Amino acid sequence: MSTHVSRRRFLGAAAASVPGAWSLANALPSATSRSEQIASAMPKNRIIDMHVHFDEKKPSFIADFLKISDRLNLAACLLTPFASRKIVFEAAKEHPTQIIPFGFVDLDAPDVVKQVEELHAMGFRGLGELEFVRKPYNDPSYFPVYELANQYGWIVMFHTGIVLRRKFDEPEDVASGRMRPIYLEEIARRFPKITVLGAHCGNPEYEWAAEIARWNPNVFFDLSGSTLTKMHARLAEFQKIFWWSATEWHSAEWTVKTPNNDPSAFIKVVFGSDTGLDEIASVIKQYHDMFDACDVPERTRKMIMGGTLAKMLGLPD
Repeated sequence: MSTHVSRRRFLGAAAASVPGAWSLANALPSATSRSEQIASAMPKNRIIDMHVHFDEKKPSFIADFLKISDRLNLAACLLTPFASRKIVFEAAKEHPTQIIPFGFVDLDAPDVVKQVEELHAMGFRGLGELEFVRKPYNDPSYFPVYELANQYGWIVMFHTGIVLRRKFDEPEDVASGRMRPIYLEEIARRFPKITVLGAHCGNPEYEWAAEIARWNPNVFFDLSGSTLTKMHARLAEFQKIFWWSATEWHSAEWTVKTPNNDPSAFIKVVFGSDTGLDEIASVIKQYHDMFDACDVPERTRKMIMGGTLAKMLGLPD
């Protein structure tokens, strides 16, 4: 959302590709030399967090994030409200191995297409987290945005599943049913050059989310939000949700397009925290607890924690 509040804190409180002149790519002499410079500076086995919201209300956010990044060896796709795009662009230009700029847009805004075009011209790498839509994600009125993202070959991250309420005493046009993971299937198939990433694995529709990822090589999910907390005593159940490891029951393109040709069903998961900066470390631990409970192979763990996103974004892994 454009003004991010940690879902944990919010609920707790409630209960009590052509870059323009200013392109990030053009900040360095060439795309090749840029990749080489980032590769030489990027620490080994860096975690890549797909789901960090830029907090425009906190002036120290970038400095605070960089401290966390250094401490945890972490880079982040920084989900940025359109109004804050220049702040994050400048930060990404200065810290390209730590900050990967993603743009948040309102799909129902009348000028959303122009916003997306501007973000691309600046050098943003994708969109997210799209949410609070007035129509289901697969409504044709949103197709012009998806067509651009398809043209750019972007990652587009969608909120999926249950969503918090921002207002308790006023009417609001918000419904979780418009953001079900089932709608991502049509987007992934109509726009095959988009990498579709669903936040929260469809909570609580985990099985729908996993099955959509199973048959669509360009669909992935993160496990951010309340899921790993509410399932902490039964994490092994994820083996029943991501059940098809080392079987033939997956997309025929699996070995071609799935990162690292990994036969584990868990390769369809990427790391995302979606929490306050001081809580990212605890989410990392939750992911590792899930890995242990489900006997996730070591190479798959590395892909989930950064390797998959590194390949998607053309970064060193």
